[in-house]
Amino acid sequence: MFAAGQIPEGIQTTSFGFFLLFFYNQVLGLSGFHASIAIVIALLFDAISDPIIGSWSDSYKHRWGRRHPFMYAGAAPFAICFYLLFSPPAGLSEQQVFWWLVVFSVLTRTTQSIYSIPHTALTAELSTDYQERTQLSSLRQVFQNVGSLMVFLIGLQIYFGATPQYPNGQLNPEAYPKFAAMFAAIIFFGVLLTAGGTHSHIPFLPQAQPTSRGFSLGQVMREAGQAFGFRSFQVIVLTAILFGMTMGMVSALSIYLGTLYFQFSLALIGLSFPASTFGASLGAALATPLGRIFNEKKTLLIFGLLWYAFWNTLPIILSLLGLFPKPGDPLLFYLVMTSNAICAMGIGVLMAMIWSMIADITDQHEERHGGRNEGIYFAASSFATKAISGFGIVISGVVVDLAGIQRGATIETIDPESLWTLAMAMGPGVLTLITITAIAASFYDLSKAEQSRIRAVILERT
Repeated sequence: MFAAGQIPEGIQTTSFGFFLLFFYNQVLGLSGFHASIAIVIALLFDAISDPIIGSWSDSYKHRWGRRHPFMYAGAAPFAICFYLLFSPPAGLSEQQVFWWLVVFSVLTRTTQSIYSIPHTALTAELSTDYQERTQLSSLRQVFQNVGSLMVFLIGLQIYFGATPQYPNGQLNPEAYPKFAAMFAAIIFFGVLLTAGGTHSHIPFLPQAQPTSRGFSLGQVMREAGQAFGFRSFQVIVLTAILFGMTMGMVSALSIYLGTLYFQFSLALIGLSFPASTFGASLGAALATPLGRIFNEKKTLLIFGLLWYAFWNTLPIILSLLGLFPKPGDPLLFYLVMTSNAICAMGIGVLMAMIWSMIADITDQHEERHGGRNEGIYFAASSFATKAISGFGIVISGVVVDLAGIQRGATIETIDPESLWTLAMAMGPGVLTLITITAIAASFYDLSKAEQSRIRAVILERT
């Protein structure tokens, strides 16, 4: 029940990363630059709202505990704002479309945080075991992939099918409100499912400190300062955001790369995503047994990053070098699909590691400062997750404009130089960004031995 709560986040992240930029840029005609500015504004709000929500849930006192009141409260607003984001009124000017994107990006992401930060904080509260936290994180990643797979299967196969008026179904503006209504309902019931399914554990979860004076902005600043006082936390936040930027760019530009560069039909693209989702789920499932072989979570995190980078960019780099089948060759699709499925295994491993490592860092906090402040730490996890659909769209919007990809571009109308720019960003560009991310991750300093020592100190104290 806990892990199933990741389905709504998988839906939101995939919808933002894969559909949002395309919808506002190619369907509504908003420039990539303006779409990027809108997402930057939303990210600035995230940077303020996420730690506030995390700190508030840490100190909240209620008969339903610290986390569940927020989870229940977030269900309906999260679903409604998601629907409205993909359902702007017809006839808006470009400026009005821009402000609609700004307002409902902010509201969707903020209402998501009201639910998701308390939910992810349960990762550290349901277990204190080093390996069991990896298992919980792996299960979360599997269910996040379920949410992503639902978006691709239902979205591409049902709502964005080809019509006489729109051979490319993703250009059909009438499909998006129907798509959003379906997934808003799944988000709403998914949040209630995980909140209700874990409700019986409330008496056994850590509660707000009896001496807590409640929520205040001063407390948020103090707790954020304490969190960033740990080198391990600094490194994992930087790693998560760098990976989020790269993954977000790949998600947002994948529809351009598939339809324009590799010249796949939307039907073929729809078939490729179940393979990638299976690969990510397999990687997440392997994270726990791999964690028993490789004791240090940092090792697995770096391995996942490099595995993802190599297999994700291999088809594009080989294509740029003229060593890959040409568009139209039936073999091309199967090679790209296989490579994407293999690279997704790295995503499953590294995301499970990131969530598990943040849970371990909360023990560092308890040893040094006393009390349990999971919310403020998992607020950073929430921000990094949303960076996948935030910073990535910012970079993607810039790439789209630099490449000169016009609204409604097709294989027949696009400039070959635009395709080269797109491929360079998605091949060598992604490889460079992931290499930088792996270097940043190498500075993580919370080992298994140190975490065991910390748990022993906490147990002796309590």
